[in-house]
Amino acid sequence: MATDTATPVVIEDAPGASNPSDTILQVRHLRKWFDVGGRFLGLGQRSWLKAIDDVSFDVRQGRTFGLVGESGCGKTTTLKVILGLEEPTEGHIYWQGEDVATMSRAGRREFRRSVQAVFQDPWSSLNPRMRVQAIVGEPLEIATTMTRQQIRDRVGDLLVEVGLNPYQMNLYPHEFSGGQRQRIGIARALALNPELICLDEPVSALDVSIRAQIMNLLVDLQNEHGLAYLLVAHNLATVRYMCHEMAVMYLGVVQEMGDTEAIFNNPLHLYTNALISAALPSHPDITRDEIILPGEVVSPIDPPPGDVFMTRTPIEVDQSHQYANERPPLIEMEPDHWVVETPWSLATDEALQASIYDEEAEIRASEEERRRLAASN
Repeated sequence: MATDTATPVVIEDAPGASNPSDTILQVRHLRKWFDVGGRFLGLGQRSWLKAIDDVSFDVRQGRTFGLVGESGCGKTTTLKVILGLEEPTEGHIYWQGEDVATMSRAGRREFRRSVQAVFQDPWSSLNPRMRVQAIVGEPLEIATTMTRQQIRDRVGDLLVEVGLNPYQMNLYPHEFSGGQRQRIGIARALALNPELICLDEPVSALDVSIRAQIMNLLVDLQNEHGLAYLLVAHNLATVRYMCHEMAVMYLGVVQEMGDTEAIFNNPLHLYTNALISAALPSHPDITRDEIILPGEVVSPIDPPPGDVFMTRTPIEVDQSHQYANERPPLIEMEPDHWVVETPWSLATDEALQASIYDEEAEIRASEEERRRLAASN
């Protein structure tokens, strides 16, 4: 919650982020570059690992915004910067209209109360030497003036709310299953009645049989408390089930953004099509073409000066094109559906046909290579 003495700021619109009235978190032109050296005795050019490069989006009250992409694309780093675990290199994070970087001490304290996190690994995120009562009650001890009995009662209520029993507050984390430990992590995140919870792969470390239970719990809690979620996930089924809006990231840059159903029903970027084709279908009888992108993911230390995706496209890139040398913007191709538009990144019929995996051609190529090696020997 912004303080009464906060200086009003004008938050500019960005592609895919137009400041809806119910927005509580606004991220604008966020960059996080890590200094990886490259200089000797102060000489030479400094090298930067560009984990996040000009990312903007809005998180709206009571809704879920998802960040999706392959490992190393900058999803979790984005969460860390928002949570204050990493300092941004450039850009701004606004909480309810106030710039987090210029908040007063009271404003920053309220921000920490209002934004909580649930982490990927439900084992390493819980202190094995603490009982559940101490784990879930620790935020209350730090940030409130509640008595010990009030904290105990609140912990019991929170455990019931996430599907556990009050008596289990006396147990240690190792006495719970993975799904139960994640419920404890969710209870801890709910302790201070937050408005936004950052979910870093909340079900990826769990057995498939209980993932749906945790997702349903999160959706029920969102509906009951009006929570906003910022979800990071690899599993596209999780994103489609939980997210109202989403952004597809590649090498620290957003490639496609907008309404979740609009993106899944009509993915416009070639990379988004490749991600969807790589996911398991919802039914074993569903068949679809497998899209294989050529090339390898380039190092984030030395990404292309223009479109970061241009090394993965099957379409020939015109090196003299504007976007081969400068970063292309997101363009609104449909209502609430934004995409990086270049001649080589859009999922045209030509690009999709060139990317479809041809198993027979792969077998023929392997046979020819085998015969060639046999002949040379």
